[in-house]
Amino acid sequence: MDIGIIAKRYAKALLDFALISKTEDQVYAEVLQFIESWGSVPLLAQVLGNPLLPSSQKEMVICQAASTTVSPTFQKFTALVVAHRRESFMLFIAHSYVTLYRKLKHISIGKLITAVPVNQEVSSRLEKMVKEQSQGAVDVLLDAKVDPSIMGGFIFQIDDLRLDASVRSQFEQIKKQFVEKNKRII
Repeated sequence: MDIGIIAKRYAKALLDFALISKTEDQVYAEVLQFIESWGSVPLLAQVLGNPLLPSSQKEMVICQAASTTVSPTFQKFTALVVAHRRESFMLFIAHSYVTLYRKLKHISIGKLITAVPVNQEVSSRLEKMVKEQSQGAVDVLLDAKVDPSIMGGFIFQIDDLRLDASVRSQFEQIKKQFVEKNKRII
């Protein structure tokens, strides 16, 4: 059984159903909350994997992990997942839904790693630059993190593009060149 294929099929079905009922944005928010709940409540995976727990309680647990009041779309989808005994795949389905939704809505997630915190102005300018480069076809959500181990500079990643202008990587390149040059001497 391929988890990826199962997750994508269910996520695609959820997205199609949400688009028909025009609740894709609300379902997206519920799915994000479910993913966050999964990460913060370690017992959630054990509860959903428990074969002794009735289906109705599993549905309730999934819905409560997603929101205090879930949309009828998400509720019906959860019932379908539990009826087909796919609740253990729910996290994978949720991640697949997020990917499909972002692709549909042209949302890219950018990651900015700096040695010191950056202010909101810098983040806004970076988001604006990415939007301009894509002729406004992309919405960018920027995740800024601080990692003092890069020593200075920045690392910017969006989709498949990665720009590493950190001091640490420059030192590593110099070290590599130095070692290669000295190998030839010996």
